[in-house]
Amino acid sequence: MFCGFGGSGFGFSPWMSMMMAIRILVFIVLIVLGVKFIKSYTPNSNGALKILDEKFANGEISEEEYTKRRTIITQKK
Repeated sequence: MFCGFGGSGFGFSPWMSMMMAIRILVFIVLIVLGVKFIKSYTPNSNGALKILDEKFANGEISEEEYTKRRTIITQKK
């Protein structure tokens, strides 16, 4: 009775597959952007700076070595 357009109404048209592909693509893009957003706000080298500060405070490295290494670490950010 109420079959809709093109027969039984349960057919799989090319438009349905294209819309599904677009939705999947949008979902993947959102996931990639979310991961990049999260990675950009996580502290990458805070752990290295903390270890360097501790070594300097304990006297394991000199002030010259400390400033050299700190410069290298902060430039990588």
